[in-house]
Amino acid sequence: MEHPEMLPAYLRDLRGFFAKFPLNYEVVVVAEKGCAVPPTEGPVRVLQNSKKLGRAASLWRGLQSSQAPFSAITSVDMNTPLGDYFKLLQNLMTEENFELCWGDRYKKKDSPFLKGPHPRQQMEDGFNRILREKFPQGPNDPLSEILLFKKTAIEKLAAEPRKFTGWYLGPQLLGGLRRQQLRVLEIPVFESGQTLPGFSLWRQRWNLFIECAFKTS
Repeated sequence: MEHPEMLPAYLRDLRGFFAKFPLNYEVVVVAEKGCAVPPTEGPVRVLQNSKKLGRAASLWRGLQSSQAPFSAITSVDMNTPLGDYFKLLQNLMTEENFELCWGDRYKKKDSPFLKGPHPRQQMEDGFNRILREKFPQGPNDPLSEILLFKKTAIEKLAAEPRKFTGWYLGPQLLGGLRRQQLRVLEIPVFESGQTLPGFSLWRQRWNLFIECAFKTS
């Protein structure tokens, strides 16, 4: 997390959402070095990075630290409605043969991802095409980070000798999904098209080029 000022509103929305459902949950906040997290209420655990890791590595650190049977990646800007995450959870809880739910923004009706895309969406669509060619058995929307993991999936992926870099976690998991033979359930999800402050289009375009050309395997 690099934008702690957005956390209180996010947690308030989360508490309101889970007040409707009898589910226990915990929020794991991974803060970059030097990022001061404001006081929080509810089941929140803060992990402070001892050095700057970047978004993908921070997300992975949070997932590995989770002790819950199901763990999701969410964003403090509420780019995707909590109802869509709940839909992922419902599907993964009932589908015993799958270990991971992967949101597919292409299959969501009236998705902003497909209508008048922002330069970020145009970039993601281009690299998604490349990643689908490299991983034809992988998810249809590799750069989606609307993901939900079973604990077993995180444990299997943790066995992969991989150092995470850059912004996007999803494409860096594709090789591990294939080698670990993890079954992925793809679910249509909404994404508003908003982009968090601090996202650099040129830097992430370069990072994705390096990932696709040299690292992902």
